[in-house]
Amino acid sequence: MKRIDQLEGLRGLLAIWVVVVHLLPASGIEPEGFGPFQVLFNEKIRVQIFCIMSGFVIFMMMSSTREGYGTYLTRRLKRIYPAYMLAFVLSILTAGIAYQALVTADFESVRNVGRLKILDQSFLNWPYHVLAHATLLHGVIPEQWLPLGSYAFLGQGWNISTEFQFYVIAPIAFFFLHQPLKWLRAVFVVACLAAWYLFRHWPNGSLLSYYAIYFTIGIASYYVWKRRWDNRTLVNPVTVIVAAILAGLFDLAIGGWVFVFGYAVLIRDQARQKDPVTRFLEQPPMMFLGTISYSLYLLHMIPLYGWMYALNGQGLSQPVYFASLAVLTFTTAIPLSLVSQRYMENVFYKSKTHRLPEKQLATANEATAVPRP
Repeated sequence: MKRIDQLEGLRGLLAIWVVVVHLLPASGIEPEGFGPFQVLFNEKIRVQIFCIMSGFVIFMMMSSTREGYGTYLTRRLKRIYPAYMLAFVLSILTAGIAYQALVTADFESVRNVGRLKILDQSFLNWPYHVLAHATLLHGVIPEQWLPLGSYAFLGQGWNISTEFQFYVIAPIAFFFLHQPLKWLRAVFVVACLAAWYLFRHWPNGSLLSYYAIYFTIGIASYYVWKRRWDNRTLVNPVTVIVAAILAGLFDLAIGGWVFVFGYAVLIRDQARQKDPVTRFLEQPPMMFLGTISYSLYLLHMIPLYGWMYALNGQGLSQPVYFASLAVLTFTTAIPLSLVSQRYMENVFYKSKTHRLPEKQLATANEATAVPRP
């Protein structure tokens, strides 16, 4: 599988989007103030698209490689764990600054109050939070056992547990969905629906069941990508746009994915002219941001809180405060993320341990060149 550049750029756009959404409440700007556009600042939309991309790329990877379950899971852990733990440890070390930044904030925000509550719980039960995050169980443990445990210290790290839960079951799903016996595939689908029904109200919103629809859309996209659409007259820019709009009415994240992925299919199979969105996503800056997007997603709150602490009490107006905080956060977080990407993500993921045969590894790297995670 060749790398799909517009999806790599989409990862960069999503990471930037996450940072902006987190900058707003830090400056006292609530999403509700954007009226009908407030849905664009929903805390979960970007992660939902990441989940779709993950379902797609993991199935692409498994179709291109043949490896044992242990080797697969080890490689997945090496992909996400080092940078995640770096961000978690740094967040613990700077938690005092983060707390002071929120306490002395120049502008009030409901979300900042929520962040203070998370830090209060993080300090109160820190040994259990460290254990939960170190084992990636923070997205599984019920809230009544460990309040706000999914968000402790590293608030945006809640979905790393969700991602890992998907990694654990993905090979099982791939195995059953590729069984030649239709009845066996049907039994597996029914079993998945039953499991989703049983766990849909699990007392931890980071459990896989809450995001199953998005991973499923990603898996379905894999089967769409496997087919060729050269001579399908019904598959064209108009139908892609209509499908994206209809999907967007149901769920904005799915609608956005249908648009970008649909055009990727058209460009690959029908040599269609690239739309403006695709051309934007394929620009070198977006591709670069896609490369560092995982570390940027994990690490950006550390400089954000640091600069927030420095700017508080300077008598800045809200627009100047937001602009200053945004510029300082991005100019610090991007280099920090680049260092993490080069010396944590790449070093561990490409280490000599558990390495696949050279030809197989090259195929796997191509397959996993899109969302991570």
